[in-house]
Amino acid sequence: MSGYEELLRPTHCFCQIPDDELRAWVSKRYHQNCSTMELMQSTEDPHERELISIVAMLDVPDEVLLEVMCNAGMSDEHLIHCRSKAKAMLGL
Repeated sequence: MSGYEELLRPTHCFCQIPDDELRAWVSKRYHQNCSTMELMQSTEDPHERELISIVAMLDVPDEVLLEVMCNAGMSDEHLIHCRSKAKAMLGL
């Protein structure tokens, strides 16, 4: 998992997070061009760090998504499909 060691392993899927919470971190990551590591260093709040980790999974290969989000309790198919829906909803 080289390069993703700082990320938390989320216990929630994209569909379990309110849209406004995801949008806030998506804005910082993609519109303000903050790196995932910068965002992780910006907070100590466990919930916010999980949200940052989830947002980081929007643009990684499927294998990384499935490895990092293995604690979310969802099937591989669900995680991949749900990420696609989240990306569309977020305009990515």
